[in-house]
Amino acid sequence: MTAPASAFFRQPVYLFYRHTMYLIVKYGHLTFVAFTFILFNLRVGLRQAMPAKPLPKLLRILPHLNDTLLLITGLWLIHLTRWIPFVNANWLGVKLIFLVLYVLWGALALRIAPRSKRGLFAYGMAMCCFAAIVLLAWFKPLLW
Repeated sequence: MTAPASAFFRQPVYLFYRHTMYLIVKYGHLTFVAFTFILFNLRVGLRQAMPAKPLPKLLRILPHLNDTLLLITGLWLIHLTRWIPFVNANWLGVKLIFLVLYVLWGALALRIAPRSKRGLFAYGMAMCCFAAIVLLAWFKPLLW
């Protein structure tokens, strides 16, 4: 008599594989988060320092590639952990809302004229959203 197929998923080797995969994807995700922070601040800083000069082509392409990989690893982590926003992980739903706000404020900060008060305000709001995203991911609070 053979064991049911679901017994395979409780085997130590499978659990080791799943945990190892989780760690690889998690640290990849954290690396992309760090690159996102660095690239966004570099782009804003260059626009502030040299407003008349356009950004180098690499700094116009690389952030999109990095953010795509960040999104893919984030979705992969959701799959591996089985966290569902606003169902069993309310903090993740709030984090996704802050992610949308970060993208909107960041796009606004890069589009508004450099050295303007509105541009600096948008940059500050983008950084506040980024900080909220990091804190929610770090502490995973029970929100309700």
